[in-house]
Amino acid sequence: MASFIKKEFKNVMTFYYLMKLDKKVPQDHKKIKARQDRLVHKTMKRAYSHVPYYRAKFDELGLTPDDFTCTEDLVKFPVMTRKDLREWMQSEFEAHPDKAQDWEIFSTSGSSGVPLKFALTHREAACMNANWIRVLMFAGYKPFTGKMLSFLTTHSKVDPKKGDSWVQKLGLMRRKIVPEHLYVGEGMRDLIELVNDYKPDCLCFRKNVLVRMALYAKKHDMKIHQPKVYTPVSEMVDEMTRKLLLETYGPGLMDAYGCNETGSCAVRLPGMDKYYIYADTHVLNLIDDNGALADEGRVIGTTLYKRDFPIINYEIGDTATSETVEGVRYIKTIKGRTNDMVRHADGTETSATELMKIPNGITGIAQFRYVQTAIDEIHILLVKDPGNQDTTKEDIEKFYERKVEELYGRPEYRLVFEWMDEIPPDENGKMRCFICRM
Repeated sequence: MASFIKKEFKNVMTFYYLMKLDKKVPQDHKKIKARQDRLVHKTMKRAYSHVPYYRAKFDELGLTPDDFTCTEDLVKFPVMTRKDLREWMQSEFEAHPDKAQDWEIFSTSGSSGVPLKFALTHREAACMNANWIRVLMFAGYKPFTGKMLSFLTTHSKVDPKKGDSWVQKLGLMRRKIVPEHLYVGEGMRDLIELVNDYKPDCLCFRKNVLVRMALYAKKHDMKIHQPKVYTPVSEMVDEMTRKLLLETYGPGLMDAYGCNETGSCAVRLPGMDKYYIYADTHVLNLIDDNGALADEGRVIGTTLYKRDFPIINYEIGDTATSETVEGVRYIKTIKGRTNDMVRHADGTETSATELMKIPNGITGIAQFRYVQTAIDEIHILLVKDPGNQDTTKEDIEKFYERKVEELYGRPEYRLVFEWMDEIPPDENGKMRCFICRM
């Protein structure tokens, strides 16, 4: 009975927050900036007065909430790393075991190291859910009458084996959950047929699953239902992949950006050339190596909707470029994980971002992955685009050899090419484009 009450409370709160949040991307930059600044000050006041972890940070720096009246002021506060968040959460779990039953415990996939467990109150989880629903509404999805097909997340409490609820049987809030890991190899045909039979208005799968479906459809001359909205989740979309997705699934591509710890933070809608940062729930600042605000740098996220476990100045782990329009920051490009580093014989490390741009310069590639196995060797895993017969594998290998040599100014690495039918995802369901195994 208690769990039923909690679930109903969360549903009510989700609806409540959905009514409060923007359902369309606002255009008035003055109002966007004023509201975001106001929420920054409110968040810092709450953190100072109700969260001991943050109160200690304020006191260490000799700062008060009055020192934070706008998004730019957040640069005064220390950056929170993944390690910091893990230690704070662990201290909360140990200090308040009696409260854990009133929290929702989430876990990251562990793609960047050790999985991270973190807590949200039911109220915060409801707002996070409402935030995602309204992001879909930004793209034109109607949550109450539309149909959604989505993957089963690692922290989902939904049982995909159960049938529709009584609400869904009435034709409202219809949603089908798919365990993606069951559909590999020839199982792609079953997944494509499921999509074509269900005909979702909204399709939420990982990028690598959407790509593998597209490749299978091309190879076997199959068509895939084109939903009104589709969004590749959990993985960054490169330009090469974007072209394949648009060709296969149509113009409804919505590229949302965020992480488990903060929830979705920004979105690039169909027809947009930049990512809008949700001004009523988040701040994304970029900082350079000196910790100063910059138009290009590390992505630092702050939640404006979490009252009990706020995330302030969290290092998400990506680098990006941005531009500011009348005080409002927009993300232009997301360049990838800061821990995707290429190692060199002289002891230095460089970002793998430039390597990842190479496939954009030639046609005929459907999937790629780099694996550095030694200080002088990189394996390049490739999948040939079955719809392109003009560019040969030999052409692509020569192109890579030339571009990698140009990138580093010398033939530094022996390139080992591995051609595959498809590149399988990692055990956590994601697929990183660069891995260093040294």
